[in-house]
Amino acid sequence: MKTPSIPDLKAKALKLLAEVVKLRAYNEGKLFCYTCDASLNLNTSNCQLGHYLSRGAYPSLIFHPDNSRPQCYACNCHKHGNLIEFRTRLICEIGVEQVEALEAKRFDTIKWDRSYLHELIDKYSQELKELKS
Repeated sequence: MKTPSIPDLKAKALKLLAEVVKLRAYNEGKLFCYTCDASLNLNTSNCQLGHYLSRGAYPSLIFHPDNSRPQCYACNCHKHGNLIEFRTRLICEIGVEQVEALEAKRFDTIKWDRSYLHELIDKYSQELKELKS
């Protein structure tokens, strides 16, 4: 059996994270965009994993728990994350100190390795099981 590549493992971990973040926010059969309150349906192209600090520009924050929330396609893609509203709501949710701590980490470097990514995959898989039960 072929050993999965680092990009394949990152993609798998990110897919699992997206499911976890959406299910955490799913409440009484309802899910809303974090930044505009639009109603979202799980498993549709309109229900996306949005990142406050872009995963392309700040790869060390891709899996940071404070950096991602469910977003609609319009906010995530057309409004490039709707960052001002995302930040405002994050401050209300977790506090300005935690948001500033997240922002301070944006230039951290990360060396992706298989063991770290396997740990993330295992962690998110377990959390998904718990959220679905």
